[in-house]
Amino acid sequence: MNKFLVLLVTATILLWGVFLFKMSDKVDAQNSKGESSLFDELSGKAPQDVEERLDFKSLLSRLNPQEMPSSDLRDPFRLPAGMMPPPPKPRVVKDAGPAPVPEVAAPPPPKPPSIGLDAILPGDNPVAIIKYRGESAVVSVGQEIWNVTVVAIEPDRVVLRFTGGTFEIR
Repeated sequence: MNKFLVLLVTATILLWGVFLFKMSDKVDAQNSKGESSLFDELSGKAPQDVEERLDFKSLLSRLNPQEMPSSDLRDPFRLPAGMMPPPPKPRVVKDAGPAPVPEVAAPPPPKPPSIGLDAILPGDNPVAIIKYRGESAVVSVGQEIWNVTVVAIEPDRVVLRFTGGTFEIR
């Protein structure tokens, strides 16, 4: 295992050495093509400012302003015609004497809660296991829970009373 690690480290160092040697050759080739060396730049003989090395005036002379048309301009913030809402319809007012008084209907009776029956345990004092919204409870006759009162527990059904009347669950 140790020999393998030594071989791996040696190969890695050799690979990086060749890579760095090739890169240093390219850097030296760029400096010999007329660019100033780092020594010249630090000594003050070569221009250090980017504006002096680049000719921005020749770049700006190539830019021509775009001519703007005098008419037929499109508003980029206006909705396209296909997406525009339809124009509002004119309101027609009819003169129809006194307004009829609407009849007030009695509110519908409240719906019983969705209580489910899990089990009935018969005996001298029967009890029922009921569920409501994921919560279970063991109840007997006369007990009040979840705004309902247990009226009767029979072997096949449970009768419950709430504010709107009575209902049974099986």
